[in-house]
Amino acid sequence: MVNFAGQFACQVNFHRATGVAVFLSLAGLVTLDRVEAATLTARGNEPGWHIEISETAISFRELNGENFKIEPVPQAATPSNGITTYSATVDGQPFSLTIEDRICADTMTGMPHPKAAAVVLGARSLSGCAGEPASLLHGDWRIEEIGGSAVVTESEPSLFFDPDGNINGNASCNRFLGQFTLTGEGLTISETGASMMMCDQPLMEQERSLLAALQAVRRFEVVSAERVRLLGDDNRTLVSIRRLAAQP
Repeated sequence: MVNFAGQFACQVNFHRATGVAVFLSLAGLVTLDRVEAATLTARGNEPGWHIEISETAISFRELNGENFKIEPVPQAATPSNGITTYSATVDGQPFSLTIEDRICADTMTGMPHPKAAAVVLGARSLSGCAGEPASLLHGDWRIEEIGGSAVVTESEPSLFFDPDGNINGNASCNRFLGQFTLTGEGLTISETGASMMMCDQPLMEQERSLLAALQAVRRFEVVSAERVRLLGDDNRTLVSIRRLAAQP
């Protein structure tokens, strides 16, 4: 049931050293039966801040600053444009957290995230990124370029990023497997193992170039929802990949 009458207020617990109470003001279209929010993390820099949205609370931490928890999670206002907003009142100050479905790059590391985040707390505004960078890589990819050169005609090199941290694919002739690691600083791919088939020389040369390029990857860049570049230390594009459509 949707309430069009305006705002709906409720008192909730507010956990900080002083034990002050918080009042949530649920703005916009409000569903009276609260829907629990999915877990999401957002963060930003200068100053450093961090938010976690769980099924039960929104927790905010700021380096050498605010530290509070809002319970329960306020009902999210979600228009049709991919923007979700949570609104509350904290110690008499308006608080809002807005999550937008668009690629966001961390201002310090350049790490891509699937969502952008904006926080308003009183007169202050903070911006940052949200979601897990790994989600931008998970799935099947077709390798289109290696070291800036298009792949050999009729070859089908591929790469699969598994949510469990493993990778595998077709190196051009042989199947390969390995692991990938994402940290706050970037992306690395372990030394890969491969089968031992022999193919025509162009395919073998391409395979050697691809496996060497993967081990030199240090970060990635999202070009679009379908295309990603794997970059080296000098930000040079080592491998360009295109997402394969999911099988029905």
